[in-house]
Amino acid sequence: MRLVILNNVYPPLEDSRQTAEVLRWVVEHYFTNSNDILRIIDVGSGTGILTLTAIESAVGSRGGSVWVISIDHDINAAVNTKLNLVINHVYDYADVLSTRTLDAIRQNASFNIIVSNPPYLPGNWVEDPRIFGGPRGNEVIKQLVSYVCNGKVDIVVLTQSSLSNWEETVDLMGTCGYKLVLVKANHYFFEDIITMVFTANRSARCEG
Repeated sequence: MRLVILNNVYPPLEDSRQTAEVLRWVVEHYFTNSNDILRIIDVGSGTGILTLTAIESAVGSRGGSVWVISIDHDINAAVNTKLNLVINHVYDYADVLSTRTLDAIRQNASFNIIVSNPPYLPGNWVEDPRIFGGPRGNEVIKQLVSYVCNGKVDIVVLTQSSLSNWEETVDLMGTCGYKLVLVKANHYFFEDIITMVFTANRSARCEG
């Protein structure tokens, strides 16, 4: 995987690599039928590292196919994602959008995976929207959870900080029928970086 990082685009750091590792595991362990075309959304694509990981895992490891919608609110990040798709010769597997979280995606659309390493630190968006997720750090995450709870998504891979109340995310996902099945956490400097995997409990959602 080759990555070019444009100016002012969030570079892949420990949280990006941790999310990519978990995403790769999810694709290889949950979707073993190579005849299926995986439908994946990458929210907050940045350089495109998670989009490229999804494509590499689905096509390279499974010998299957994949369609990824890569979304970033920052037009520079969307351009960076598109550039890295072209450089890695996998542009045919993805569409890149510049929009706020999932505003451009039809509510009832079905997807196998939503993956996101969103801005999750408490702080003002105006200062740096690449890392700050609002006063409590989880405003962007709540927008994503709201879409998931009203949509048709099989698995959610989501990274968050211990500083932005990840336990609340688990509770919110649980209320709309998603079960936490995997947590990978590592401590860096002043926080724990937590990557969570949620799977849809279809019966619980139907009963709700």
